[in-house]
Amino acid sequence: MDAFISKQIDNSLLRSHPWTTMVSDDDNLYIDFKKQPQLIRSTLEDLIPFKKWDFVEQFYALIEWVNSPSSLLESNDCMFSAAEDNPDQQYPYAKKCSARLMILFRDIPENCQAKSIDWLIQNILQYISKTKRGFKAGAICLSQSPTCYLALGNTADTGGMGHQVTLTFFAYGKNDRRCYENMQEVLAIAQSSLQRVNKGIHNGEVDSLYGE
Repeated sequence: MDAFISKQIDNSLLRSHPWTTMVSDDDNLYIDFKKQPQLIRSTLEDLIPFKKWDFVEQFYALIEWVNSPSSLLESNDCMFSAAEDNPDQQYPYAKKCSARLMILFRDIPENCQAKSIDWLIQNILQYISKTKRGFKAGAICLSQSPTCYLALGNTADTGGMGHQVTLTFFAYGKNDRRCYENMQEVLAIAQSSLQRVNKGIHNGEVDSLYGE
């Protein structure tokens, strides 16, 4: 499947982790799904109107796994945009839908190390690119978002400035149904790739970047 890195870093909006409320909706509060996984299926408002589609179950499974005890990653934000007319000429399909998932190392200081973030992005990219190369109805874009990690301090000299990784999912189809079926495939590929990355973290591949 297609995977690529966006070199554009949005410096116009500095995120925090954990964030407090959304600028557009004061009622939308940060929830730590590691501590409250039972809320994943009831609080992700973008997905609720589409729950009849199988891709929603796959999205829930992905978010549940990322925040589970077996994962060394966690999620910070997600969204889904419904099928619409496709403007992307490189994908010859009538419809397009998209989604987003922001992830970070559960070991918070790791997110403030450029070498660790680069390792995370490059390994996700590698595994996605090697999976189902014949599948051409979807793509994943990886990018970085500047983030202030409040657990490490919120000023320039406290070491809390770092990044998190955004995975933007794109799926295409000749109609809405095919579009959502292909999104299920995209999300499944993302989950299997992140699980392989997680294994690398468990095996000390990030630690080895820094030597003894």
